[in-house]
Amino acid sequence: MPFKVQVGPPQIAIHHAMTVLVTEPNGQMVWPSDKGLYLLDTRLIGAWSVQANGEGWDLLNGGAVDHDTARIYLTNCEFQTEDGTIPRRTLSLMLSREIGGGMHEDLDIVNHGLTDILFNLEVMIRSDFADVFDVKAKRNIRRGHIGSTWPDGQTLTTT
Repeated sequence: MPFKVQVGPPQIAIHHAMTVLVTEPNGQMVWPSDKGLYLLDTRLIGAWSVQANGEGWDLLNGGAVDHDTARIYLTNCEFQTEDGTIPRRTLSLMLSREIGGGMHEDLDIVNHGLTDILFNLEVMIRSDFADVFDVKAKRNIRRGHIGSTWPDGQTLTTT
């Protein structure tokens, strides 16, 4: 009798206690999907992406390095700036995430070129506070009021 191995879609999943984070292999959470940051039965973050002057990043490698920690290595696609074209693979982005008492995220960018580069780093985060059963049923139901602030310029607070 043959042994059948079934493999699911590629993703990165980390967890700590009642908190689970599921992303695409490149660390993004594309809307709409069932990816996101979950606490108990509620999805806190339903979409997340990072861009350089409106362009995405190419995945080099990444994955979970512990049950509650993921590290993802990306490089830039070619993009335009006011000073000209930035060739692909000029920049590297290391995305480090750890969950436990919240989600801590570090974005470390290294310029491997010979000149300084000025560009816009764009991080998009969408909080929806969706019930896990609504997510699985693909029902996008908006409830209550969602507010986000950057009180100190470094900490995002969503209520």
